[in-house]
Amino acid sequence: MSPYLLAHSLYQSQHPDIPWTDALDFHLQHGTVISTPEVFLMLRPVRFADADVVHLSLTATPGNCDALHLWMAAGNLRALLRESHRFPMAKWITFTRRDGRMRRWRLEK
Repeated sequence: MSPYLLAHSLYQSQHPDIPWTDALDFHLQHGTVISTPEVFLMLRPVRFADADVVHLSLTATPGNCDALHLWMAAGNLRALLRESHRFPMAKWITFTRRDGRMRRWRLEK
């Protein structure tokens, strides 16, 4: 199964109240969407201080961000690190695990 199809199939169990197309559209407009045979990523710049309350409408400009929020990922996540250069101010990656708890990962350049 491709990373895109895997992400799509997992999405409904993680975000049952937000349609896939809404999240994809939001990240196409305000973040980054990467889809290759190796990885699928939906991420966007945020402020670390807002990380505990990250929801779909929360974003920051690349110059105002200090974190990247990973909304959906599947496949080889090393690609995420390769893409982090787009946001040089980002020092953290935030994401929510399946258990609903927010996690933070220090992004070492």
